[in-house]
Amino acid sequence: MYSAENYLWGWVAYSAGALCLLFCLWLLVRKIGIAAIRHIILLLATVALFTPVTAYRDDPHLAPAFFVSLYEGLLASGDDMGFQRGLAPIMAIGVISILFYLISRLIISRIRKPGSKAAPEQTQQAE
Repeated sequence: MYSAENYLWGWVAYSAGALCLLFCLWLLVRKIGIAAIRHIILLLATVALFTPVTAYRDDPHLAPAFFVSLYEGLLASGDDMGFQRGLAPIMAIGVISILFYLISRLIISRIRKPGSKAAPEQTQQAE
């Protein structure tokens, strides 16, 4: 078994690689005209890459849920739940993050509307 320090350095290396992947994804989707679609794609990719679960059922150390799900789904046999142990947290956090994103977009759009309408009126009055 690995020590806590080994897991920490593993997460550091994994995070650096995942951030590089997210940067490449951003380069691919930055030309999409609708900002909400761009944001949701990047949000779901971030959730899929950075959601943690316990590496083993009896071990408190965390590992990326994507790889735990892939490992248990493809290689583990027996009465294990397979993909479900890593996929369920990814799906739950994905849904919650999309809901938070949509709520924040709604709040920001409500805050910006009065301010954006007041600015042209002030410029017209100044003339």
